[in-house]
Amino acid sequence: MSDVADELGGMNERILICDDDVEFAENICEFLLGKGYQVDHVPNVPTAREKIEAETYDLFLLDLIMPGTTGKVLCREIAARLDAGIIMISSVDDDAERISLLELGADDYIIKPFNDLELLARIRAVMRRRQSGQQGQKRLNRFGPWELVENERHLKHDDGRMITLTSSEARVMRFFVENPDVLCTREDLLAVARTRQHGGAGDRSVDALIKRLRSKIEADPANPDHIRTVWGQGYIFRPS
Repeated sequence: MSDVADELGGMNERILICDDDVEFAENICEFLLGKGYQVDHVPNVPTAREKIEAETYDLFLLDLIMPGTTGKVLCREIAARLDAGIIMISSVDDDAERISLLELGADDYIIKPFNDLELLARIRAVMRRRQSGQQGQKRLNRFGPWELVENERHLKHDDGRMITLTSSEARVMRFFVENPDVLCTREDLLAVARTRQHGGAGDRSVDALIKRLRSKIEADPANPDHIRTVWGQGYIFRPS
């Protein structure tokens, strides 16, 4: 990433996972601990409330559906009381549910099953937005002469043209628009695009995806204004 903190990992940022699937949560804990985050896990909302009263957290990973009080209730409570990031976790892929959670104050919503790299990319994105003073739930759509059409895989130009995106292109484009002027590694973008379960910094398939996006949005794809290469590191998205 673009600074030392991102390169070293979480730099002791604290995360609380609230999920009744203990094995699932423990796997996430192990992964995030290895990335430098301090991570606690609780299996239900009442226990989460106790932890919140006793500890301070930078970000919460909340399962949407749990026995008893749901993650949605806890999301609302945290958003009203605390200055912290919230990522909802669910097996329910429903646009209405996603939008309602964003309106409640969640910063992001990730669908099970997901790979660890996608989760890491989303955590980093939420923390960057909050650290830069942005509101994580704000849905940004415009860049240059283009508008990313919400809930559709299309871009609309000011002259009326409509460009269709593939699913992977749409995910990466949304990630770029919500994270302007931030260095994104190939590993980040592979995870967001969900092109494969495992990828790495040396995986070049993301370059082909970037080439396709440039051909669709750049006036001169060979000299891009928006998606710029940082040699040996990744890409930076410039909205204007």
